[in-house]
Amino acid sequence: MENEEKLIGKKREKEKDKNEGKEGETQNESNKKEKKQKKSKKSKRKEKTEKNEKKNEIAWQQIANQPEKVLKNEKFEFYYKNQLSQFFPTPEKFEELLSKLREKLPCVFRISKAHFFHEGYKKMLLDDLYIKSLLGDQANLIKIELKNLTSFKEWLNLVYNININRMELKKNDLLKNFHKFVQFGVDGGVISRQEAVSMIPPMLMQTLSTDKIFDMCAAPGSKTAQFLETVYEKYDFLDKKQYLKDTGFVLANDNNHQRAYMMVHQLKRLNTAGMVVICHDAQLFPTLYQSNTYNDRLLFDKILADVPCSSDAVMRKLPMKWKKWSTKEGYSLHKLQISILKRGINLLKEGGVISYSTCSLNPIENEAVVAEIMRSYSKNGELEILDVKYAFKNTDIIPHQGLNDWKVMIEDKNDKNKLNIIKDINDPLYLENKSLISPSCFPQEDIKNFGLEKCNRFFPNDSDTSGFFITLIKKVKNFKNEDVDKDRIVKPNISEPKKKKDEERDVLFVNEKFKDKINWIKNYYGIEDDFPFDQLVTFSNICKKINFASKGVIDLLKLDNEHKLMVENAGVKLFKANKQKNEKNTDFCLYRVCQDGLMYLLPFMHKRIYFVDEKMFAEILRKKEINHNDINDEELKLQLKKDTPGSIVVVNVKCKPNNDEIKYGNEKEREEYNNYLKNNYIDAICCHNATTRITTMINKEHQHIFELKYKIENILDNKK
Repeated sequence: MENEEKLIGKKREKEKDKNEGKEGETQNESNKKEKKQKKSKKSKRKEKTEKNEKKNEIAWQQIANQPEKVLKNEKFEFYYKNQLSQFFPTPEKFEELLSKLREKLPCVFRISKAHFFHEGYKKMLLDDLYIKSLLGDQANLIKIELKNLTSFKEWLNLVYNININRMELKKNDLLKNFHKFVQFGVDGGVISRQEAVSMIPPMLMQTLSTDKIFDMCAAPGSKTAQFLETVYEKYDFLDKKQYLKDTGFVLANDNNHQRAYMMVHQLKRLNTAGMVVICHDAQLFPTLYQSNTYNDRLLFDKILADVPCSSDAVMRKLPMKWKKWSTKEGYSLHKLQISILKRGINLLKEGGVISYSTCSLNPIENEAVVAEIMRSYSKNGELEILDVKYAFKNTDIIPHQGLNDWKVMIEDKNDKNKLNIIKDINDPLYLENKSLISPSCFPQEDIKNFGLEKCNRFFPNDSDTSGFFITLIKKVKNFKNEDVDKDRIVKPNISEPKKKKDEERDVLFVNEKFKDKINWIKNYYGIEDDFPFDQLVTFSNICKKINFASKGVIDLLKLDNEHKLMVENAGVKLFKANKQKNEKNTDFCLYRVCQDGLMYLLPFMHKRIYFVDEKMFAEILRKKEINHNDINDEELKLQLKKDTPGSIVVVNVKCKPNNDEIKYGNEKEREEYNNYLKNNYIDAICCHNATTRITTMINKEHQHIFELKYKIENILDNKK
């Protein structure tokens, strides 16, 4: 009889668990469809990336079999022997450049000081025993070489070069575990894989957290990520007034919708609120006004114009360029490059700095573009080319001065492998090619007045990098003649607002459009009144996802009252709607907290938050799902059983508080609680509390980083 009663009791308990736990199941089901859609998009992105990598791999295989045939282009060699003779005066010196261009690039990455685990990851990276354990007994030791990119102290010990190329790192089975370790760091936002010289422009600009930054041609987003890392390096998430100081932003633009979407995906791993991704032609970026007067336009402190180019300085990663190289590509891009830089100059504040860069060796795309800008807009000293060569003193990166003279050449009509030199605009050859070659391609008499020697050229053979060209231009003063500024730059470049397509979304301010959602979130999570609810945005009329954006981003978005900006994404994801099947359930968790933006909310949140020690925190991470009855912390077990099913936050603290100690009633108590957080906080994760268990609600990227940090065993062996 007793056994029967026990069985009946257990059956009832299971039914109760099943019924009461439907919310957790509903939440999981509501995410299944979205996960499938995400997986489909991710797989498409992966397929495209793999397709491009395969093309390069096939090209390199062809090169390995017949190096002399594939890695030779007589036109390319003739062209640059003439253009770069001051840097490579002898055939032997020029051959050094060609030889390095024939080699694969090394794998280089940068550690983000803005990430909470950057010190721990770096320690693991530099631990010879740990690296040896990843490589195994049969693999050769990989020497991790420190690259001192500049003499700036803040950039020392952050950029590393592995003495194997990226393809080998990915394909070599002996390096499988080490590759996973690196990949976990990339996916989790701790490190960024980026070519060494392409890190230089953001570094030289020395951005501040209050700067308004515009990355005009941002995809794939590595330089944008670098800006964000710098801006958020010293951000104190536990300081409740920090958001008031977050007045800057990084505006990342690309003119291709698909590339802009991929950039959103890349930048999400940084979990920062100060980012906006848009999709525009850079030279047609719309003018935004802060008031009704012309002079009150939105202007930027720092602008990066890493323009589309022929990419002939990066043949080390694009070997097919050897076969396809032509002078026509540089000429066809010259006018576009000028128009992008012109628009950037116009959008720059007085005292602001713009960086113009290409991954091309061609003076037509480099010095000729800068010269045309200086010629047109700096007759009275309005613009100044900055000399930044001091930054590379005592480093491995060697800058060379810009050219003050170069030649204009074109393919011979009868022999495409031969190049002819065009003397000037009176040359018959120029008249034949006038539609392709602009007069600004030629070096002119006034060229020595511009300071082009302060431009910076970087060659592959100097520092085992790609080639690169960088020029920093300061807007010393606004143009004296306002009409010149207006007519020459603004009017031709203002784009009309495009009609939004069906799939494009408006930016909606949650506190204005969805006050009922705000009230629910506020009450459910016990969020203080001083939380900046006016910084919550959504891109959906049903408010499916809610992002938190910085004050600077919100100010920018509110300027766009005519909807000129084609916004792809803004801020960081903070809340996500759960699908509700039973509308009568008043305790249902309508919105769950998202790990991406959790730190912006944590200091203001007083309900559904649980404090645990490190051992319990690591146990939850390891198991991912843990029954209430298996929790060793009796106080925590009781609290979880008592609370309703739904989203919760679990916080790892140095010293657990007693329930009686935590009070939020008045301002003094809230301040004491905030001080407690500052003194005891270690980490926090989002979870779901069901009737009998809790489950972690973090993505695999976050999971990997936490597992590395808490030394959860065998993660590298178990992850695929």
